[in-house]
Order: sequence, then C-alpha cells, then structure tokens
Amino acid sequence: MKPCVDLHLHTHYSDGTTSPADLLEIVRSKGLSAFAVTDHDTMDGYWAVRSMLRPTDPELVVGLELSVTVDGGDLHLLGYLFDPENMALITALAEFRLRRNQRARLMVQRLNDMGIEVSFEDVQQVAGEAPVGRPHVADALVSRGAVRSYDEAFEKYIRNGGPAYVAKKNFTPEDALNLLHDAGGVAMLAHPVIDDRERHLEMLVGMGLDGVEAYHPVHRQSDVERLKHAADRYRLLVTGGSDFHGRSSRYGLVGSQNVPVKHLDEIKLRAAQRRGMI
Repeated sequence: MKPCVDLHLHTHYSDGTTSPADLLEIVRSKGLSAFAVTDHDTMDGYWAVRSMLRPTDPELVVGLELSVTVDGGDLHLLGYLFDPENMALITALAEFRLRRNQRARLMVQRLNDMGIEVSFEDVQQVAGEAPVGRPHVADALVSRGAVRSYDEAFEKYIRNGGPAYVAKKNFTPEDALNLLHDAGGVAMLAHPVIDDRERHLEMLVGMGLDGVEAYHPVHRQSDVERLKHAADRYRLLVTGGSDFHGRSSRYGLVGSQNVPVKHLDEIKLRAAQRRGMI
C-alpha cells in the first residue's frame, strides 16, 4: 500500500469526541505518513497532540478549520502550515470563542423559554475545554433527557432555522483568507459537496483561495474527479481527509480516504513560496 495522509481530523477540543491522546493512538495504528488536527476555530487540539509526539510518529501538519459565513450560510476553510503562534490569528480565535459562548447562552435561553430544563453550565460541562458549539448543546440535551439522541436535538430544536437556533457570527471569507495567508499558510475549501458549497468556489478563487478538499467521506468518486478537474482549471491545490469526529454519524474513520502524499508535498511547496522560502 502506498503511504497516505489524513489532513482533516477533529478532537474533543472542537466538536469531536476523541481526546488528542486517543486520536494519536489511532493515527499511529493506521500507518499514515502525515496527519493534521484541524479542529474548528481553535489550536488547542493541535498543541495537545504535538506535546505527545514521539520521534517515530507520523508527521503532524499544522492545521485548523475556520468557520466562515457567505450569503447567510456556513462555509468552512481548512488552513495548513501557517505559524500557529501568529498573534493576529491567536487574537482572532480568542474573540471567536467569546462569540460562540454568547451564541450558546442565547440558544439555552430559547430552550428554557420553551420549557426545556438545560443550563449553560450543562453545555459547558459537555464542551470541556472546547469552544462551545451546537454539538455540545445537543449532547447536553441528551444528558438532560430532553431528547433521545444527538440527531433528534438538531432536528427538533437547533438545526438551521429551528426554534432554538441562533445564527453564528463567523469570519468573513476575506478575513479568514487574510488570517491564514498573513500567518504564512494556505487556505482550502472544505468538503465542497456538503450543502453545495462548491458554488462558492469561483468567488473564493478570486479572493485568493489556494485549494479544495477533493477527498472526503461524503464525496462520491465522481465528486472527487470533478473537484480535481476544477483544481486543475483554477490552478488549485488538492487536500483531503476523513473529517474524523469520533461520532458514528459524522463522516469517516481515520485514514479512510487514502489521500496521496503528493498533495501534502504540493501544499508544502505553496506555503514555502508564500513565506518567501523559495
């Protein structure tokens, strides 16, 4: 088997259920050449995994998944190989975390107004050290017995447009791209097929997008080929990964997408060019 990479993994520092230590053990068992922890809007999972690395471990690639709003809808950008200690990026992520907490408090208030007994403290307990998001509200509702499952919580209360839904104040595409580029990294459109985010590709290319995630568990082979052709047309990089969350209903298993190492090599070249190293 040719060596592969998985450049899209989540821990419990965002909306995953797996600890950094457990994720690292899984990665070790898969024979990957490299992997990226791409938690949503936080670097905490990356730093935790980095602190536990052994010399014989696969390469850890600096990564992050930023939440962006376009035309009132959500869109995600994967960032790679930026400086994780860049102060502008650190400050932006800290401010984003405060906004997420405020949003969760508003959702809890709406649930309370509907007669559902759940508190922000319940949600915080579920979230632990992660920035609070809807998955944590859903898990808190399950723990409280208000719903039977995570999926029911979303469908009944906190889905987009649901009775307890509160819109996120995300990054703009320009802000997200500038943050990643100014920190010396590259920016890629995540899982373009989900919610037809592919329709924004040309606009993002005009703003300086570097690449597109072609390999993803929800992408059929025809999607992969179409996205790779689009990458050729727009001179974009290609990335991919399992989007592992540790939840049975959330995407793939670590290493499941067999992403060729050559794509990481091309990402490294682009990042080096951006930093003036080549």
